[in-house]
Amino acid sequence: MTNSDSTSTSLNDSQPMTPPQSTQVVADLETASKNDALQLKELETELAQALQSARTFGSQRGSLAAWNADWNRQWDDIGGILRRISAQVDAMAASLDSTTSASLPNAIKAWETVQSEDAQLLVALKAIRTQVGELGAEERKEWNIIARTIESHLETTHECAESLRLKLVALKEHADEPPGDLSTGAPSNPSIPASVDRAAAEPYDREYRKAAIELEKEHHRFSGLKDIVKGLWMWSETPDERIRENRSLTVDEG
Repeated sequence: MTNSDSTSTSLNDSQPMTPPQSTQVVADLETASKNDALQLKELETELAQALQSARTFGSQRGSLAAWNADWNRQWDDIGGILRRISAQVDAMAASLDSTTSASLPNAIKAWETVQSEDAQLLVALKAIRTQVGELGAEERKEWNIIARTIESHLETTHECAESLRLKLVALKEHADEPPGDLSTGAPSNPSIPASVDRAAAEPYDREYRKAAIELEKEHHRFSGLKDIVKGLWMWSETPDERIRENRSLTVDEG
């Protein structure tokens, strides 16, 4: 390809898309959203299976009746959360398959409900982790193997959910555009518009904002040389890293 051809291609790539091209972007986003919803359903099923293994672990390790009763009660609560998440994921997939004007708002609402339930799931799992901390050293080591598997499932599930949300936000942006503006500002990437990045996503991510607020408070809390050194270390910690720390389910093996 000659330099002139390359320049011409670059200029063409930067030109606004025509309405048919913009329509294709929306169609691609809709297809990708449906695929993400299906994948999220599969990941939620796999997570539920991993959590069932975790419940079985405790049922075989607890020796006190009160401990076992608390264990089963907490897992019953987790089971309820998982059923509600599954129902909302199904509702979201159904909304994305619908062609009504309410389909996209309903899908976004279902996604938000899933995230709310997911936050409750993390709280419940932290309670489980606290209870596991009451077991012996060998049992805690065994739990950590299971916990790391669950953490991996959670991370993959959250990544898929975030990918889906980005696409839903992109679709909403297109839906909010006046019909006459379809050919303006369209991105060259047919998957996700360039305007939908992490910065735009953060206001929708309560957990991200919570982690950022935690770090901000900690940065202003230290005093003295020792705390200053600690504070400098925390300053380099990102909200994403804090989220992973907050989601950790492993216990002290000592």
